[in-house]
Amino acid sequence: MNEFIERNKRLLKIYCVAARIIGWVLLFKAGIFITSILSGYSRVSGNVLFAVPMLFFDAVLTGLIALGIAQFIKYLFETANEPGWILRCGDKILYLNAILVIVSGVGVLYSHNAKMMEIASPYYSQWRFLVENGLPVVARALILAGLGQILRRVMPVIEESKTLV
Repeated sequence: MNEFIERNKRLLKIYCVAARIIGWVLLFKAGIFITSILSGYSRVSGNVLFAVPMLFFDAVLTGLIALGIAQFIKYLFETANEPGWILRCGDKILYLNAILVIVSGVGVLYSHNAKMMEIASPYYSQWRFLVENGLPVVARALILAGLGQILRRVMPVIEESKTLV
């Protein structure tokens, strides 16, 4: 692993900077979004009250995941670096994001399904709709939960290997 890190140190630094920039932009975007909603200068209508917190938390958690990736990369190629708060709590952030994905996915699927039922089209199938739109939600949640499990198990191994070097 050390050979790979040494060979790709420049690329890893570029990824680290890119992940940091993306994470901070997402957090900044979430702050601007919630400020515009609270100040009343937003174009969001009152009938999407469910979507506003979900969009906010999705942007915040995705930004935290990007910052966690940047911390992980930095932690890999710097021997004296200690894991940051986001990296230490990274598995919980990933689990929380998985729960949010499921909650927002169920809300979107339910509201869209209700709209389609009002139309009463003979070509609309509830099961096909759920498979086509619900399956990616479940897959994303499982991927996030799996990444949380991996991170929880890999961090102690990396810490131990750094103490041996």
